[in-house]
Amino acid sequence: MKVRASILEFLSALKNRHTYAIGQNTDAMFGFLWGLPVPLFALTIHVYAAHMPRNVASFATLLSLHPVYWVFLVHPFLFALIFGALGTMRQHRDEQISHLMSDVKKRCEELCDANSRLQETDRLKTEFLANVTHELKSPLVTALGYTDRILGRHLGDVTERQVKALEVGKRNLIRLRTLIDEILDFSRLDAGKVKFEMAPVNLSDAVSVAVENLTLKAAEQKIELHKSLPAETAWIFGDLQKLTQVVTNLIDNAIKFSHPNGVVSAKLTPGGGTWHLTIEDHGQGISAAALPKLFERFVQANGSLGRPYNGVGLGLVIVKKIVEQHGGQIWIESTENVGTKVHVQVPVASAPATPAATGTNKDERKEVAYATDSAH
Repeated sequence: MKVRASILEFLSALKNRHTYAIGQNTDAMFGFLWGLPVPLFALTIHVYAAHMPRNVASFATLLSLHPVYWVFLVHPFLFALIFGALGTMRQHRDEQISHLMSDVKKRCEELCDANSRLQETDRLKTEFLANVTHELKSPLVTALGYTDRILGRHLGDVTERQVKALEVGKRNLIRLRTLIDEILDFSRLDAGKVKFEMAPVNLSDAVSVAVENLTLKAAEQKIELHKSLPAETAWIFGDLQKLTQVVTNLIDNAIKFSHPNGVVSAKLTPGGGTWHLTIEDHGQGISAAALPKLFERFVQANGSLGRPYNGVGLGLVIVKKIVEQHGGQIWIESTENVGTKVHVQVPVASAPATPAATGTNKDERKEVAYATDSAH
């Protein structure tokens, strides 16, 4: 098919005036000059061999005596025709390529313009989320404060029935506050407005605090919570508060998706110039289809409205951003109906030169602006 198409293209070029315009088609002139030596050399060799005078009359005599030499005279014109047609084909393809390049450039400009508009829309969306969540949080704090005062009977006596109703209300207010905090954290991280107080800290402290904070929740759900920490200090260069947030989020997820009477473990081990934290549960696990999307915005393993747990699908996105800001990486291994392992690796840091609290020494701290891309 390609050979046939090339032949048809060549025949089409023979019909084009450009093929025969030697003044414009340099390929035709090149072909003529390329074929010209053939008759000249043939006639010259015959003249020398026959000891004929070297002049035009001798060439004319040869042409009259030997008509075959007229075939040689056709060569320059034949080469001019072939090269001219090839030149026309090349010019046609150059024009096609030029049109394609122009079209590609136009499409690229359109895409760049669309991308700029999307980035601006994304920026406005992020600012809107930050402003709305901030405005929602202020009255929520007031509502929680007054609920606590009423439950503490600072505003008068309440009946047991009223206490139960207020406790239900408080739990839902706390749930709402958690969701708002999550959205607020994400919008600030995405906008690059979060500062990290970096200092030499002990990663074991973050694990211990997270386990301690979630022990009661695990017990309420009849889940055993275990931790395994190294004997030596797990020094890294990071923000202890943000690291505690990471570990808390991961352990909380493990508890959330575990079955009653299950076990959740947090294990910290050294290896290869990094500290490796593993959060493991033996709960419902994650399907292979959902696993690659877990670190995307607003994505959950079970995104249906009837799911038995809360959340908006930002927790792991926030965790990933914080881990990456610490020069680390995070990944998940899971088998459905078997369990899940979440792995976090962060680089080892040298111990501070002077005895310092793990992340509380102001002189050791260094504030680093969080930088993130907003490509989505």
